[in-house]
Amino acid sequence: MFQPWIEELLSRPGAEAVLFGVIALLLAIYIWSATEVRRSHERQMRRIQDTLYISTTLLGKLTILEHKKYSFTENEQQDLFMAMLACKSASDLSSTLQEQIRDCIKEHDPARLALMHRALERECTALSDELGQDNRTDHWGEAIWTIFRPLAEPAALAATLFLVADLVFRQRLLDVSVDSWESILPWLRAVSLMIAIMYGYLLWASLRREPSGTVNKILFLLIALCSLLHLIGPAAAPYALGLQLVLFVSGFGFTGTRPRSDRPYVGHTELDPTNEPPTENEVSAARKAGAYTGE
Repeated sequence: MFQPWIEELLSRPGAEAVLFGVIALLLAIYIWSATEVRRSHERQMRRIQDTLYISTTLLGKLTILEHKKYSFTENEQQDLFMAMLACKSASDLSSTLQEQIRDCIKEHDPARLALMHRALERECTALSDELGQDNRTDHWGEAIWTIFRPLAEPAALAATLFLVADLVFRQRLLDVSVDSWESILPWLRAVSLMIAIMYGYLLWASLRREPSGTVNKILFLLIALCSLLHLIGPAAAPYALGLQLVLFVSGFGFTGTRPRSDRPYVGHTELDPTNEPPTENEVSAARKAGAYTGE
């Protein structure tokens, strides 16, 4: 597909310098991307270490209070209050747990403390496992992926440059009227392929960071795979672009539901302004349910 205009480009004077410059640019972007990936990973590990350092202090105090049936003296209450305030600065704790900590700061209720204790213990265990995995030797596939994952930026840039060059070359060769439908097909094809490149980059980038959601990744993959319809011919460009737009719009419906981690936890009593406040029996029942289910 690119052979004709590549041959024409190489036949021009100074083409070797342009090609060398493009290769140098892509190599520089790869080095920058690999450096940013490594720094981002190191920053994440430091955040996990800081979060564990802060939260384990609160976890130890809650464990002691649990053995005492959450009965504490005034000094212990003050120490617990300071430990919870410190945990509010832990960046890697989930928003749900942060909300539980804020509620416990407002009210030292034993039921709230028990729920917060179990949630904090689960998150500290998960963070410790993630930190331990970083110290293990990479598997064979992970070692190869470490080399290829920074290629997302230069690969997207190279694909965009090839796409623009191909569009310009095709427009120069097209011997059709500007007002005809055939003259619009290359532009529709270029827009569709540009969308595929963008969502392919998002999919590639989402694999190297923290999980961003299975639904999002599936939508990224489907939108990128729509570009395969162009193998049929230029006439498939409107259908490929239309299918991509349908998937894009449908994504708002698939990803509109709040994730479970963002929903109020069991025993949460903060109310929507449009709802009536629950009765005391309802709040008590919610706390007991949380104590039994361990949420």
